Amino acid sequence: MKNTALKKVPTITLFAWLGYWLIWVLMFSNTQQTAAAVWSATIHVGLQAIIVYLNTLVLIPSFLEKRRYLFYGLLCFAVLALLSKLQLTLVPADVKVILKRNIQYPRAFQFARTYLLFMVVLIISTAWKFAVDRFHALQTQNEMARKQLESELQFLKNQINPHFLFNTLNNIYTLAYLKEDNAAPMIMKLSELLRYMLYECRAQWVPLQDEVTFLRNILEMQKLKSEIYEQRMTFEVTGVSSGQLIAPLLLLTFLENSFKHSDLDMNPQGCIFVSLQVDDRNTLSFICINSKRGAASQRSEPHGIGLANVKKRLELTYPGRHTLKVIDNTSTFEIRLTVSL
Repeated sequence: MKNTALKKVPTITLFAWLGYWLIWVLMFSNTQQTAAAVWSATIHVGLQAIIVYLNTLVLIPSFLEKRRYLFYGLLCFAVLALLSKLQLTLVPADVKVILKRNIQYPRAFQFARTYLLFMVVLIISTAWKFAVDRFHALQTQNEMARKQLESELQFLKNQINPHFLFNTLNNIYTLAYLKEDNAAPMIMKLSELLRYMLYECRAQWVPLQDEVTFLRNILEMQKLKSEIYEQRMTFEVTGVSSGQLIAPLLLLTFLENSFKHSDLDMNPQGCIFVSLQVDDRNTLSFICINSKRGAASQRSEPHGIGLANVKKRLELTYPGRHTLKVIDNTSTFEIRLTVSL
């Protein structure tokens, strides 16, 4: 696409110069014969083109951009004087018809007028050069920022996969060590989840329905640990339909966090509640609440990439389009997230 755009630039420039030349032909046609008007217009436009390209391709890069202002000014003065002299030599003297009398302007006046015109062309070409350079610089800056953003997001996503795999393998090891029958089904679930993470999550966006299925499978796999988990974990989903997209694996950290810090194994009233709703304005509301252990046991556990990772991803992926509330109560830990899809 970019190569096609670059190929069109010379053609557009050629037509611009051709249109500019025709304007000069029409102006000279008022006082000259057609052949003379064409010749005069060609010399005028040709010399102006020399000024434009000599200034933008040679003088500005070699002198002005390197802050050699004196050399630039002297060269511009010399070039304009030389080309003004050349034009007066190649183009017949202007003759003004007033009240049926031919009036020819003095040579010095014609030179000054031509020099002033060429100076205006020089100034316009200089302004154009800096405007184009500024535009390209902004394009390059935006492209670099975009690539940096993509790299950072990819880095954050790559952090999630091994973190999730590490926790899941720990659970499978525990079941296998205890010779639980659910170890084999959990391995099968893990295989399905890894297939989604490795092959479906490469794109910037994934269908929300697929992400919900992934989260549901995560919860189902967690329930295989024991009957306590199966009875005290709830996942409610409403408003999800086709066409809705979300950043992949964005909500996984919240589930992992609730599994890691919940107290289901020791608290008869412990629970994990997860709710995902999408309203008519295509705004996703995600709630994850888990009962938690005491502060002492919380501090004794090592911290993973956790919430800092997902907060960074939200800032990069949904800038100004999300709100995240983390509520750490005495007995519960809550995540409340809203995202404009």
